[in-house]
Amino acid sequence: MAGMESREGLDCRAFTLVEIMIVVVIIGVLASFAIPAFMKVRESSYVSRLANDFRTYAGAFELYYLENGSWPEDANHGDTPEEMEGYINGFEELFITGDQWDWDRNAVGARAGVSLRGGVTTVAVMEKIDEKVDDGDLSSGRFQQRNNRFTLELDF
Repeated sequence: MAGMESREGLDCRAFTLVEIMIVVVIIGVLASFAIPAFMKVRESSYVSRLANDFRTYAGAFELYYLENGSWPEDANHGDTPEEMEGYINGFEELFITGDQWDWDRNAVGARAGVSLRGGVTTVAVMEKIDEKVDDGDLSSGRFQQRNNRFTLELDF
């Protein structure tokens, strides 16, 4: 048979459907391990940042108290108390979730405290923050859930 080559004579450099499917399955298995690990690291980073922000803001208000002998007056949520000018930066900015920072003085059960309000951040995340800054129980200690806010009490 002239002009016809046998299969053995062809130079096949293509992948078969089975080989491609095996590669897709392997990538899927690897992704099933990587995605949960990535999500856990992302949440851990988020919790660390939020706990650090609570500590930073609390430290600024405590410094004000040490230097002036009293706490600043209560401010509307999202507003930095006038007395805190020069002590604190970023307090008026929304947190990455859209929650707002708030300074509470003799309000919502706090004699003096830094609060995050808005209801976007979950209780589960706040419980992890409570483990870092307090006793791990949102109903007791310095860090508590009150209504639609989570407050780190400074004067208790």
